[in-house]
Amino acid sequence: MNTDLLQYLSQRIQEERKALADDLSLGKAKEHGDYKYTCGVIRGLLIVNNMIIETAERLEREENE
Repeated sequence: MNTDLLQYLSQRIQEERKALADDLSLGKAKEHGDYKYTCGVIRGLLIVNNMIIETAERLEREENE
């Protein structure tokens, strides 16, 4: 399997995470609940991105065997 798709997804997730973090740093969260929600979304994106990276690494190892 080609890992280009996984790399693309990882890149898009990183871009979205950065945009959300930038919004938080600019104080765009109107209430504490908004802040907590956005932090949860960022955490979820980090978890999913790590899963994608691990999958891409596993596929590359399997292709090289």
